[in-house]
Amino acid sequence: MSALKLFLTSSVAFFISHSLYATVTNAQLESQPDFFSSNYTAYDASVKGVNKLQTGVYDYPKLSADPEGYTPFYISHYGRHGSRYHYSLDDYRYVTEALEKAAAESGLTPLGQQLLEEMKKVRDNADKRAGDLTPLGREQHRGIASRMMKNFPAVFAGDNKKIDAKSTMVVRCVLSMNAFCQELTKTNPKLDIVNDASDKYQVFLCHGNVVNEFSDNKAELDAFYKKRELSDDVLYRIFSNKNVVKKYVNKDRFISNLYYMLVALQGVDVENLDERTCSLTKVFTVSELAKQWQNQNLYWYMGYAKGPHKGGEGKNSSVYLIEKIREEADAAIAGNGLAANLRFGHDIGLLPLVALLNLDGLGETYTDLELLHNNWQDFSIVSMAGNFQMVFYRKNNPNVSGSQYLVKFLVNEREVKLPASISPVSGNYYDWNVVRKYFTEIEKTVQH
Repeated sequence: MSALKLFLTSSVAFFISHSLYATVTNAQLESQPDFFSSNYTAYDASVKGVNKLQTGVYDYPKLSADPEGYTPFYISHYGRHGSRYHYSLDDYRYVTEALEKAAAESGLTPLGQQLLEEMKKVRDNADKRAGDLTPLGREQHRGIASRMMKNFPAVFAGDNKKIDAKSTMVVRCVLSMNAFCQELTKTNPKLDIVNDASDKYQVFLCHGNVVNEFSDNKAELDAFYKKRELSDDVLYRIFSNKNVVKKYVNKDRFISNLYYMLVALQGVDVENLDERTCSLTKVFTVSELAKQWQNQNLYWYMGYAKGPHKGGEGKNSSVYLIEKIREEADAAIAGNGLAANLRFGHDIGLLPLVALLNLDGLGETYTDLELLHNNWQDFSIVSMAGNFQMVFYRKNNPNVSGSQYLVKFLVNEREVKLPASISPVSGNYYDWNVVRKYFTEIEKTVQH
């Protein structure tokens, strides 16, 4: 049981449509604080939780039936690594050392003293593991692979089906790829899978061309963050006097680091830490968590989606990936024998891809940043092990009129749509020639 799940209350169905793109109220968001983990949200918590809110069923979304007269034969995939430890051991140490120094001067409340003992366990558990994939991270990818084979058995059936899997050089991505592919071969040992990891693939797996400063709207951003600045109440739940706070605590850094310690526990099991009574779950109120998350949500939107300033340059970094997806799909259709191209990278590879393609409206622009979190939510895209899939279908009888190849899009195993200007053949199924044209138009208009 994750620490943050203890905050869950009722399951209010605030997603008004069966899509990732939705309008929500502040009260509805605060009823589901599990999602306030931003890009640390564990995969099950994100996918099953969203589905619960939309359909009333806590499970993975049901997919539409295969189009009549077509059979799936190829999948193009991009997956973020699974749950990991927080990326900075210094952050673990900073929080713990501040608590230890305060404790030496009898400067902790009872909650603060309990927090210190628990943070020692959290810190020690993370020692030399900052950024590492966790066991849950492996299981997330095994589960995605298993459901992929179950949902599209024709793609993987038969002898010596070929699969090409590529990863960035980051170990958590390589291990995610290995876990995914091991699950595939567990189900079908006759699959011919080639795994590879290289800096050569970085340009399309995780290009990372991101705008970090938005000087043209600095005043607006400063006002946004100021409005969401937490009061000293958080500190004085932990520290018993102002002197130790003044001596040992940088408020912004301490609160930010402690927030990461809390949300990271969704994907980490810490031995001898009773999450049911863990003081980490008592440090922040739900309203305070919401403010922390809104800051994170703005960061992801401005840097990697379609922020209103600087023209969404972070989003445009995925043009290299779109180009690669198109080229490899063409090769599969031409008969290179591949059943799937699997790619393993990061949140800064996945989010720009979804935003540049504008799947389910996730590439739209919002100029009123105060309302951003009501219209656009990061946790629906870049949870740990978040993923993108394109499933290709071939017509069983090529002599029958109509589209020869159809394709549908999935984000986190939920079917999503292209912009309304692009019409599907039926349901969520698009003619590949139409999609291919859409891809090439993006490639032409985005400088790279």
